[in-house]
Amino acid sequence: MNIQKTLFNIAKEKISPQFRLADVICSLLDIGSDSAYRRIRGEKELTLSELTKICSHFDISMDAILNYKNDAVIFRHVSLDMSDMNNYFTYIEQFSKTIDTLATFRHGEIYYTAEDIPIFHFLPFPELSFFKVYVWYNSVCNMVITYEEFVKKIQNKENIYKHYQIMNQNYHKIASTEIWTVNTIDPILRLLEFYSDIESFESKNTPILLCNQLLQLIENLMSWTEKEKKNNKASFKLLLSPISPENSFMLVKNEEFSSTTIKLFTINSIITSQPTFCEQTEKWIKNTISKSSLLSGSAARERFKFFQSMKNKVNNLMEKFEQKEMY
Repeated sequence: MNIQKTLFNIAKEKISPQFRLADVICSLLDIGSDSAYRRIRGEKELTLSELTKICSHFDISMDAILNYKNDAVIFRHVSLDMSDMNNYFTYIEQFSKTIDTLATFRHGEIYYTAEDIPIFHFLPFPELSFFKVYVWYNSVCNMVITYEEFVKKIQNKENIYKHYQIMNQNYHKIASTEIWTVNTIDPILRLLEFYSDIESFESKNTPILLCNQLLQLIENLMSWTEKEKKNNKASFKLLLSPISPENSFMLVKNEEFSSTTIKLFTINSIITSQPTFCEQTEKWIKNTISKSSLLSGSAARERFKFFQSMKNKVNNLMEKFEQKEMY
């Protein structure tokens, strides 16, 4: 039954938010609603034929399911072959549906350990979001193309702005707790400096624009932290950890299930709903929270120092860009 529950947890993540898992199982197995719920709850064991149909429909590895053990963790990985930009749009569309689904739950929440800035904070700024994708594109495809040329390719794709906007709106509806360090902003600054040094920008105004967007990102985050709310919507808590989390983990929870996402490289990730792993991840995150300083609410002095430090880093880099001669 542990295998069966794991199977349905994975299937639940794969369906579109407008569908209910039970309805899909009813149609797929040609059974009634009560029978579908009994299988989902683990009260009725799946037959081999039913298992095969479900794995095939949801593109789940039957081998991984049948070899499942309590100490085994099954991860999903979305391969991003950036030689075909449609793969990125598929990835964003799926990610958008996940956030959309979570926003519909009354008790949905996100915990994030931020080795670098979480993707959600980039969404109001398309140029910054495009820069992250550009870095991934260059690292995977190893193709010589300027940032501006890349933006022309990606921004012409239908619905990319729409998906960014929808994800941003839905993220505002979900209660979030984020754990940052004093170095969380450093990866994006290093990338901006590196790509400027190798002349990947056609104009020095481009990295300056990106820095200005980073400053606005910081202002948004500071406002949320002070008010403990995202644009006066869902609750938001920001904590400062004295040590690096080493990896960016995102734990998504609601009243029915949990899933853990581990960030890979620049934008890609692996995801699992394995209960024990999610429980251990939550325990580790809450232990980290207990050792961190809460910046939200009344911690005005510590909050000011933290955000001023980030602003200084961005301003120092922007000053370097302003002094640089045109290519």
